[in-house]
Amino acid sequence: MKSKYKNNLIFDFDGTLADTLAFTVNAATEINRSLHLLSDEKIDFEKFRSTDTIGFFKDLEIPTYKLIFFLYKYQRKQSKQIDNVKVFDELPAVLNQLKNNGIGLGVATSNSTKNVKLFLKNNNLNMFNFIYSSIDYFHKNKILERAIKKYGMEKENVIYVGDEIRDIKAAKEAGIKIASVTWGYNFENVLNKYKPDFMINRPEELLNLYLP
Repeated sequence: MKSKYKNNLIFDFDGTLADTLAFTVNAATEINRSLHLLSDEKIDFEKFRSTDTIGFFKDLEIPTYKLIFFLYKYQRKQSKQIDNVKVFDELPAVLNQLKNNGIGLGVATSNSTKNVKLFLKNNNLNMFNFIYSSIDYFHKNKILERAIKKYGMEKENVIYVGDEIRDIKAAKEAGIKIASVTWGYNFENVLNKYKPDFMINRPEELLNLYLP
């Protein structure tokens, strides 16, 4: 079924809508210790924020099956604390304005649908038309492609909004434009190196993507 919206913004979840960086740092440290994956001195969160997430994990030489189990435990842990996760300041008003001006809004993420739904409910974010979730952490372009197909959107009328290098790569691989936000996981200077179509420093700048 074709989307009723001509223009669409698809949002990443962690680090883009949800302010989860502090939670992620604490949760990753706790889960790492419980699974005995790495010694504490090998965990460099500054490097994590300065590099591609997937490349970061590969450099640590963590087996894929252990990384998948790590991500599963992360999502379970987050679901127990989702009531404490807040939306970034100024975003709700901007999202409402976009919605009121006929822009279709969705979420595409490798986090769980349950976590996203609880977050949206807790933060009174009822303007999203869909949530597309898949555990396919290493192929985010496929998540985007499937979401676009399922909800009948035209690629030329879609912009993905994300905060990581892998979001830029995924959007380009999926054949859509990417707007990188600077309030999330990867630093602005690092994002710039990967040449996103748009760089967003404040939520209100999202209005410039489609509104005159």
